[in-house]
Amino acid sequence: MSGASASSNPEMRASLPTEYYALTPGQTAALDPYRAKWTAIRRSTEPADREGAEEGARLAYRAAGLKPPSRMVWCGGPVTLFHLTRRISRVDGANVNSALIYRLHREVAALVGRRVHRRVRAVVASVVSPFDALTASVYDAVIRGVAHETADFLARVRRHNTLFANLRALFGLHGFRCSAAGQHDLSWLATYDYIRNVLDLRAETERLHGLWQLARSLGWIQAHEHTSWLVERPNLLLGDARDRLHNAKGPALGYPDGWSVWAWKDIEVPPWMIEQPEKITLETIDAEPDVQIRRCMIEIMTPQRYVALGGPIRVAEDDAGILWRKSWWASDSWAAVEVVNATPEPDGTRKHFFLQVPANMRTAREAVAWTYGLSEDAYARLLVRT
Repeated sequence: MSGASASSNPEMRASLPTEYYALTPGQTAALDPYRAKWTAIRRSTEPADREGAEEGARLAYRAAGLKPPSRMVWCGGPVTLFHLTRRISRVDGANVNSALIYRLHREVAALVGRRVHRRVRAVVASVVSPFDALTASVYDAVIRGVAHETADFLARVRRHNTLFANLRALFGLHGFRCSAAGQHDLSWLATYDYIRNVLDLRAETERLHGLWQLARSLGWIQAHEHTSWLVERPNLLLGDARDRLHNAKGPALGYPDGWSVWAWKDIEVPPWMIEQPEKITLETIDAEPDVQIRRCMIEIMTPQRYVALGGPIRVAEDDAGILWRKSWWASDSWAAVEVVNATPEPDGTRKHFFLQVPANMRTAREAVAWTYGLSEDAYARLLVRT
C-alpha cells in the first residue's frame, strides 16, 4: 500500500514509518518510461550542454557540503581527461568524487529507505537502473584506452629506468579508475528520479538535482576541490541488437577529441579489420595471436568464405550437415556446422548456413543439437517425433 504525501519537511518525512510496501498498477506502468528515459540519457551522442553541466556541478558540490569549484575545465573525451589530470597539483585540491557522488548516494538512499521498503526499491532499481551492457562496454573501452596510454608512457620512460616515472604512470591509471565518473557510475540516478516523481519523495531526493543535471548534460566528470574537469559525450556510439559495441563499417565509439574505438560484437579490433576487410586472409588469421580477434576475423571474412578458401577441415558429415574445424593449438580451435535450409529459394536452390559451435563437437548432428540447447540423443528423439 502507499500512503498519502506528508509534509515537505525532510525531518518530519524521515520520521514517518515505511509507507511504500508495493507498487500500484499505475506506479508499475511508469517503470518502463523511466527506464527508456535514462537509457537514452546514458547513450546520448548529443553535444554536451556545457552551461547546464557547469550549473549542475555547482549544485552537486553544494549538495555535498562543498564549496563550488573556482575553475571548470572541459575535455573532448575521457582519454584527454586522463592526460590532463595526470598533471594535477595542489592548486586543484583533493579529489571529491567520492563525496560528490557516492556519499551523496548513500545519504539519499538512507532517507528514501525509511519511506520505501527494500523490496520496492529493488524492483524499481532492477527495471529503471538495470545493468546496461552498451554503457558498460563504453566504460570498458575507455579503461582499455587509458591502460594503452599508460603502457605507451611506460615504454617511453623505461629507457630512463626511473621508478618514479613507472609509479607515476601506474598510479595515474588507478587514479582514473577511482576518481573519474562516467555515465555507468551515474546510472543509479534513474531509480531516484522515479522515486521522486512517481512516489513523490521530493524532500528526500532534493539534493540530487545537481547530479541529475550533470548526468543529462555531459559524459564524464572528475571533481576536485578547486577544479572540476568535465567531459564531452561521445559523438558516435553504435551497438548491435544485443547491445554490444559494434559497427561493421567504421568506428563503434568516438569522441569529439578524435579518440575512437573499432569493435566487432564488443571485441575491440584494429581499425584495418573493419576499414579494409579484404586484407583478412588465411595467413593473417593464422598469424593472429589473440583468440578473440582471430574469431572476429573469421566472422568478418564470413565462415562460408573461410571454408571455401580451405581454412578448416571437414571432420564429420551426416544427415544434419557438415562439421568443420580448424585447430591452431590443443586448446585453441574453431568449429562450425554447415546446414542446408529446408525451404528452397524461388529458383529451386537451397541456402547453406554456417553455425559456430564449440570445438569439442564430434558429429554434425551433435553440433546442430547444441544450437537448440539439446543433447544429440534428445535432438534425435525430437526428429523422430516430428
